Amino acid sequence: MSTIEVTSPFDGKVVGTVKFSTFEEVEGAIDLAHKTFLDTANWLPKYKRVEILENVMKIMSSQVEELTLLCASEGGKPYIDSKVEVHRAINGVKLAIEHLGAFEGKEIAMGHTVSSANRMAYTFKEPIGVVAAVSAFNHPFNLAVHQVIPAIAVGCSVIIKPATQTPMSAIRLVEILKEAGLPNGWA
Repeated sequence: MSTIEVTSPFDGKVVGTVKFSTFEEVEGAIDLAHKTFLDTANWLPKYKRVEILENVMKIMSSQVEELTLLCASEGGKPYIDSKVEVHRAINGVKLAIEHLGAFEGKEIAMGHTVSSANRMAYTFKEPIGVVAAVSAFNHPFNLAVHQVIPAIAVGCSVIIKPATQTPMSAIRLVEILKEAGLPNGWA
């Protein structure tokens, strides 16, 4: 098993060690995410996605200090900047929940021609597939949240590839999603 030592750019100290996924493991994760998405009988209904995201927000809000220290240590950022990042991430989850309420199709009156008189057209929105999220190092938690949470909100499964300099924030986000009730295969 290959690992990566995560070092703080602030002082060069090792702040953690994470597993480095093999090509086969990455392919397996992509395959699982794709199979999860294709199994439409197990798509997460909107109320369940909202419930999960509300749980994510609660967990993040209860762990602001822990998440702040994680962002500061792995990214070498000042504490206050890291705290702002965590609060922006929490707000990102809140915004995803709010926008999910408006994520619906439309009913369109036809009647533009004789053949469409007294007819209606309907549009609907549905998830399009697996989302690949490649996250940068400079705001590791907030950027991961802003890539992963909207995808989950609209019902897409996600594969996240964090920056190798700051992978622990993305790993923690996935752990939080699972703690919040997100089933395996979705992130």
